[in-house]
Amino acid sequence: MNIAQRTHVNVAKREVTFIRTFDAPQERVFRAFAEADAVKQWWMSESCRIVYCTIDFRPGGVWHYCLIDPDGQEHWAKAIYREIVEPERIVYVDGSSDAAGNEVAGLPPGLTTVTLDEVMGMTKLTAHIRYATDADLASVVARGMLEGFRYSLDLLERSLADA
Repeated sequence: MNIAQRTHVNVAKREVTFIRTFDAPQERVFRAFAEADAVKQWWMSESCRIVYCTIDFRPGGVWHYCLIDPDGQEHWAKAIYREIVEPERIVYVDGSSDAAGNEVAGLPPGLTTVTLDEVMGMTKLTAHIRYATDADLASVVARGMLEGFRYSLDLLERSLADA
């Protein structure tokens, strides 16, 4: 298996880390996170597809999106960007919302830090997600977050290859 096709996952107390290397320049991987049209190509799970996505890519800006499952149920979420260092780092807090962007009960919020490191012409992505409690992490894992994030990274790989 090619190194660019493997995702390493580490689950620890209150946090999960995904590591994947892409055969694409750092700037292109960064842009895949920064632009709504790009995110629409890869931010989904095997069972849910993205049907709405807006991004105000700046500290304090909002990423608002909706996934729809095979039964037609909508899953709205909103992330607020805390830090953006182009093309190396993106930090945001992501949690459930309604269609208007109001926070609602659902998946517990997670603090996500995405770092992108150039390694021999490739880009190593590390996505570190921290939750407030062990129970919060267990909740998102039980709802398929690990499989969903891996699947999204597979789609990101394909979209980067097609770009």
